[in-house]
Amino acid sequence: MQSEAQLKLKPSVHCQLIGTEQTPLLVIDHLFPACDWLWQQAQHGVYQADPANFYPGVRAPTPQSYQDALQNLLPLLQQVYAPQAQHLRVLSSAFSLACKPAEQLKPIQMLPHFDTVEPHQLAMVHYLCDARQGGTAFYRHRYSGFERISAERLQSYGPVLKQQAMAARLHEAPRYMHGSSALFQQIGEVEACFNRAVIYPGNLLHSGNIRELAASAADPAQGRLTISSFLQLF
Repeated sequence: MQSEAQLKLKPSVHCQLIGTEQTPLLVIDHLFPACDWLWQQAQHGVYQADPANFYPGVRAPTPQSYQDALQNLLPLLQQVYAPQAQHLRVLSSAFSLACKPAEQLKPIQMLPHFDTVEPHQLAMVHYLCDARQGGTAFYRHRYSGFERISAERLQSYGPVLKQQAMAARLHEAPRYMHGSSALFQQIGEVEACFNRAVIYPGNLLHSGNIRELAASAADPAQGRLTISSFLQLF
């Protein structure tokens, strides 16, 4: 249980513009007032890998009460991302544990990625761990200069990146993305902090800043526990 002092902590919001495209990035500390309860719920989740995406780990659904509480973010998200929007839909929300050993990563899992080309879809990472587990980093593709991938940009970005990844022979030295590389320049980073959330457009190139994984990485009590949520403004 949280102490009375902890429960009185109010969310602290910071907005910054990153990269040459000046993309708004929201960082919210003390996001959820009952975060200790939420962490306890995560300990009892039924975690499994999702073959439909390339997330390098396992996930379990979050409580419906948490998803309902995300509706409180609508006024802030309207102000920063879409003043014309009237509604917020939670497309998905799951406890997430990055636990795939680096030597088992596919090349696509070793590179920054984007979640969607849809301009009004947002991604949110809510950290239920601390800075030792690594936060989230954001990137610019050096060759194209792209920081966000629209449907139009994807037509040229996809083939170029595939050629570059093959030429780099990533499979010969598999590792998680960390810092800048020959293909991508890091343009921003948010450190993990318990009950901190970072919100950004889903088409922004990003990657978990994952450090060396311990043998306990799949344990929600010790691993890189986060909540990954995808939000649609309309």
